Amino acid sequence: MTWVIVGSTGNGAKAGLVAGIAYGAVLGVVSYFTLLSIKSTVITSITKSLPANTQFTPDQLFNIAILVAPIFVVIFGLVGGLILGAIYGKLLERIPGGTTMIKGIIFGVALWVLVSVLGGLGDLGNYGVEYYLANIGAGLLGALVFGVLLGYLYGRFSKPKETYQMT
Repeated sequence: MTWVIVGSTGNGAKAGLVAGIAYGAVLGVVSYFTLLSIKSTVITSITKSLPANTQFTPDQLFNIAILVAPIFVVIFGLVGGLILGAIYGKLLERIPGGTTMIKGIIFGVALWVLVSVLGGLGDLGNYGVEYYLANIGAGLLGALVFGVLLGYLYGRFSKPKETYQMT
């Protein structure tokens, strides 16, 4: 007799929701400090793209960004976690790895490559290498937290099916 956990979009969505909240919280804190660390670069970029007749100064817009970015990242983590968790549940049996946690880590790292490494290339020209590398590091941390929690929680929410092998 062998125990097998099969894919379930519902369990994936539940696990993804919780993992997404944790992901959003981690990246919310990181985004706040990242923005503070490159304040002058961001203000320069805002200044270049600001229309001449605007009511806001670059400093005011930066302060708005400091407040809004962490909130946006948490909401994005929640919604994204829900969707990505459902996808993880659907694809579970196709993801390499022996346990749901290993599969979650692999899923998280694949997302990191797509979102942070490749998706972040657009920020390279606007904010420079320092910002890009900081985002890659933060993205990896977030992806690992998300993947570990996703896999762990999926395993907790799923009841293994018994399978019997003929001998």
